Amino acid sequence: VVFGALGRRVMAKPPEPIEQMLPDADVVVEATVKEVVSTGAPIPVPRADEHVSDKGTQYASQVLVLEVARVLKGKVDGKTLQVTKPVAPYLVKAGVKGAWLVDKSKNVLGRYGPDSWRVDKVEAALKK
Repeated sequence: VVFGALGRRVMAKPPEPIEQMLPDADVVVEATVKEVVSTGAPIPVPRADEHVSDKGTQYASQVLVLEVARVLKGKVDGKTLQVTKPVAPYLVKAGVKGAWLVDKSKNVLGRYGPDSWRVDKVEAALKK
């Protein structure tokens, strides 16, 4: 539990355990967002009491082009991969790096996308 600047309790929902997400990943890459192709319509901010610090804000889906540095699982044709970041509690911009888990439909997995798990933790889980 962290106390924010206004003395409110701030509790982030933790990412899903990597071991639960890897079976759903068709491809796992270490990559950087090369381009944000499109961003969906804004999602209205949920109404909540003033004392609530996390209102459950969600951000629109995005179509991204990833520049692949390494393929950790699966197969990628070429050096780029176009994926869809679903509606989620984060947005990404060009330059964001990390481990990306992508399902067969080319959707990004993980509650926080590439910020869900460090690359070394993904590599270790893949070796199990």
